[in-house]
Amino acid sequence: MQEFFRRLFLSRRLAAELVVASFFVNLLSLAMPIFVIQILSRYIGYGFDGTLYTLTSGMCLALLLGYGFNAVRQKIAAAICRGPDAELHEKVQQILAQAHLQPLARYSHSELHELASGPNLIQAAFAPARVTALLDMPFFLLFFLAIYLISPILSLITLIAVGVSVLAGFLDKEANRENDMDMRDAATAYRGALAAAMSAKEAVRAFWGGEYLKGLWRRQQENIEQVRNRIFDRQGRAKGVLQTLASLLRVAVYAVGAKLVVEGDLTVGALIGVSILASKAFMITNGFVQAFLMLRKADETQERLGKFFSLPRESEEGTTLQNYLGGVQFKDVGFAYPTSSTPLFESLNLAVAPGTLVAVSGYNGSGKSTFIKMIVGLYSPRRGSILADGVDLRQLSAPWWRRRLAYLPQEPVFINGTFRDNITLLAPDANEETLEDAVTAASLRRYLDQSPTGLDTMISDSGASLPVGIRKRLGLARALVGQGQLVVFDEPTEGLDTEGCKAVYDIMSRFIQLGRTMFVVTQDPRILNAAQVIVDLSTKPVPTVRETPRSVPQQVAGGSHG
Repeated sequence: MQEFFRRLFLSRRLAAELVVASFFVNLLSLAMPIFVIQILSRYIGYGFDGTLYTLTSGMCLALLLGYGFNAVRQKIAAAICRGPDAELHEKVQQILAQAHLQPLARYSHSELHELASGPNLIQAAFAPARVTALLDMPFFLLFFLAIYLISPILSLITLIAVGVSVLAGFLDKEANRENDMDMRDAATAYRGALAAAMSAKEAVRAFWGGEYLKGLWRRQQENIEQVRNRIFDRQGRAKGVLQTLASLLRVAVYAVGAKLVVEGDLTVGALIGVSILASKAFMITNGFVQAFLMLRKADETQERLGKFFSLPRESEEGTTLQNYLGGVQFKDVGFAYPTSSTPLFESLNLAVAPGTLVAVSGYNGSGKSTFIKMIVGLYSPRRGSILADGVDLRQLSAPWWRRRLAYLPQEPVFINGTFRDNITLLAPDANEETLEDAVTAASLRRYLDQSPTGLDTMISDSGASLPVGIRKRLGLARALVGQGQLVVFDEPTEGLDTEGCKAVYDIMSRFIQLGRTMFVVTQDPRILNAAQVIVDLSTKPVPTVRETPRSVPQQVAGGSHG
């Protein structure tokens, strides 16, 4: 309920208008029982048509006014929640885009999908109909008081029925909590398996994995079906209990009320009016319980989102350097994954002067890509620090630092947009000449010329459907547009044909001529032979650093990939 009141009082004016509208909606709801009582008591008793016309006109006016006030308060309730709902969606997007990669990587894709859907669940909990149901609850006293003034005994019956229905609603919710958690876990597992199958379409077909997936999905669907049936059974019983209680309330009101009518303590019109009032009071409390329970579920989602929102984010407000020259220094750097008992590497000390070509080598799994991601700032050292011209990377503005880099990951991944959108991600204001130079240098022009839309060709599935060599070329073009002072390539010639390798060699030679600092993960002998420093991560736990006698890096020879 704390979030409900927070939203309600974000705008005190709107909150006041909503409360006033709710007051009139509920007040006008009294018109129907009053109309029934007056018709049965006055018109039928005296037969004066003027009374009938007056009462009917007044009732129609009350219905129109009630409809109008209800429509107004629905719009106000929607307006009150519009800002907080948008804020929730924006926070999720910010975390997905700006959270540090290491803590974010602890969440599976299916868990991230569930968290990203969290704002929708909270938004449903704060739908206008549920907000107004919560606000109607205080006006239960209005209907209860009206019943009490007519018949204290019937008001007691109403109060007992309402109390039992509220208790039944809360008990059912508590009993169903475990089922809700089981359903969430089962749905998350199913989404994860489905996403994995979609991303491995080729492997499923090439290795005839359909039978395995059928069995997996069948088991997961059976699990979901079992949990769903338990939930439906409980919901059915809960609905049956409420319907039975509502019917029992009417039966009790008419049974006791009939006795009072016979004894002369109540009129028939008053009895029917009390029945209408009791039904309205029962509806108000039932609506309140359902809305309150939805808020409880939203609070649980909000709690999970709160932990998600607390993930550390990359800073946009950090330090920027006036004239970054490309120097990088590693001071006692060590790294270990949280799930690992041993460090990937440690005690790495290395000072790289601007214009140096550093090659990074090692066996598979030795930490080469992790090393590169630390330079980019995607991962942080577990110990020590990495400095850019003497400033710790963790103190730098993340957007500023990324614009200083020409980064090519080992497995480039792209957004679902056009080739142009992806190439210019880091430099959206890049002109056509810069864009064309990057496409040509990356040897991507021939592929784009085969498409009628060229650079405006759409990319789907994060580029997974593109050939490996085209993904690498597109990643190269994206790296070149930024014109960064620090070049960071991870296996740049891997998966490329002769033409692609030559493009990489030419690009690296051009960077050497421009005096750019380069870190390149590679097993390519042409690149290794051109390097001034080689960091070998195969030696554990302290990497071996070898320096060549040359004062400047050699040009990377062109030709076929060795």
